[in-house]
Amino acid sequence: MDLCHNEAWLRASAALEDSQVEAGLGMQEYSRTVNALTVEHSQQLRQQMRVQSILFTSLRQWMETWDLGAGFEATYAIARRLIRVHLGTLSPSQSACIEALLADEVQSDSADHQRQEKLVVILSEMFTQEDWQAMAMAASQSISSRVLSAGQAQTETAA
Repeated sequence: MDLCHNEAWLRASAALEDSQVEAGLGMQEYSRTVNALTVEHSQQLRQQMRVQSILFTSLRQWMETWDLGAGFEATYAIARRLIRVHLGTLSPSQSACIEALLADEVQSDSADHQRQEKLVVILSEMFTQEDWQAMAMAASQSISSRVLSAGQAQTETAA
C-alpha cells in the first residue's frame, strides 16, 4: 500500500496498464519472460509439465497406499518438491523410461497398471535415503502438530 503514495510508481503503473499489461507493475517481469520464450523453450516447458503431471499423479496413487492419514498432504508436498529437484539430474535409464512413457498415449487398463508399476520404480529410484527421511519427518511433524492441537483445544474446552 505504501507504493500507492509514491507518485512515480503510480504513473509508471498506469502507463504500463495502458500499454501492455493489465495487472500493472507486478506482472511486468512475467510479461517480459513470456514474450521472450522461444518455440523450442515453450515446447520444453510443456514437456516438463507433462512429465511432472504424469509423475505426480502416479506419486499420489502410490502414496495413497502408504496410509499416511493426516500426514499425507505434508508428505506429498515434500515428495513433489524432491521430484522437481531430481528431474534435473535423471539417470539415462530414467530419462529413457520417462520418454517411453510419454510416447505411449493410449493405455488399456492392464497396460495402465504396468505403467503405474514402472512409474513407481522410477519414483523409488529417484528418492535418496535423505529424501525418504525428509518425507518421514514431514509425515511425523504433520501428525504430531494435529495431535498437539487437538490436545490443546480439548484442554482449553475443559477449562
